[in-house]
Amino acid sequence: MFRKIILTLVIGGWSLLAAGVAFGEVVPTNVWANLRGSATTYNGNPVPVGSIIDAYDPDGAHCGTWTVKYEGIYGFIPVYGDDIYSIDVDEGAEQGDALTFYLNGRLALTEGPDDPVWIGMGSTSEVNLSASAAVLIEAAALPGDQDAMPGDTVRYYVTVRNTGEGLDFYRATATTFHGWIIHTSADFVYAGPGEEATVYIDVLIPKALFYEVDDQVDFRVTSGIDNSVYIESSVVTHVRISTDISDDDTGLLPGGFELYQNYPNPFNPSTKIAFDLTVRSEVTLEVFNILGSRVEKLDLGDMAPGNHIIEFDGASLASGIYFYKLKAGDNTAMKKMALLK
Repeated sequence: MFRKIILTLVIGGWSLLAAGVAFGEVVPTNVWANLRGSATTYNGNPVPVGSIIDAYDPDGAHCGTWTVKYEGIYGFIPVYGDDIYSIDVDEGAEQGDALTFYLNGRLALTEGPDDPVWIGMGSTSEVNLSASAAVLIEAAALPGDQDAMPGDTVRYYVTVRNTGEGLDFYRATATTFHGWIIHTSADFVYAGPGEEATVYIDVLIPKALFYEVDDQVDFRVTSGIDNSVYIESSVVTHVRISTDISDDDTGLLPGGFELYQNYPNPFNPSTKIAFDLTVRSEVTLEVFNILGSRVEKLDLGDMAPGNHIIEFDGASLASGIYFYKLKAGDNTAMKKMALLK
């Protein structure tokens, strides 16, 4: 093993660890000291969760690292000492060595109350840290619209570039116009200055969807250092489906009579209502207000078995809660919907 040297760049009076990443791996040894900080700051604020703290001995050996789990607090970091049984190898600190700390790749000032000194096996010191850096981000690659089918999971990738001065880390959040389920990258994705990070957004398309629809996904990728720094955009998921079912397509028939929730809901002024028929039936749709008074009746006529979609226009109705009741032969079902104007 060779001795590791810390490389630094000087920017605006602050030293930046090369590439924003710890230089050299921490080598655990049979001796260590514990260090912690209860009031550590970054850009004048409590150090955010996900931040990375690195410790080095005077010869540049990377002898301790920690990912912040609680805002403003770090540790206990095991900062390893030099293994006396390893000849000509420097794994860490020796008694009385002054330690150097980096916070998110930025050289940190030590604020005490204890001295940043390695004082031997089993010791515990509190050394609070402070550092600062410009936090900036730009979009490197944004996703495009995608086609999907009911039941699909559509994954969108978003790549951002860290144009700031220190190590940063990112997460994505997203919503869909129709309120479909969203999953995003579970953990922070890290990038040093000038580097790129890619996060993903999964959109779960409902299985019980029997009509074509476009759903807008609004997403944001936010800095873990400063949540006021982010990029945001949107994409569209085009859900496509064939609802043409002939009387001879018995293998494609639904398993039973079913009325589905209208879509979108709430709506203004029109909405789609989907339902399944297993036998040819005379179908009617009635709409009632919250007092139980019927405000609309649609005679849909004789309809073949299969999946069907109709569009209900509520332009003549006032905003409020309504109930729609579908009758098909001997089958009846009712659901609630909301009209917002």
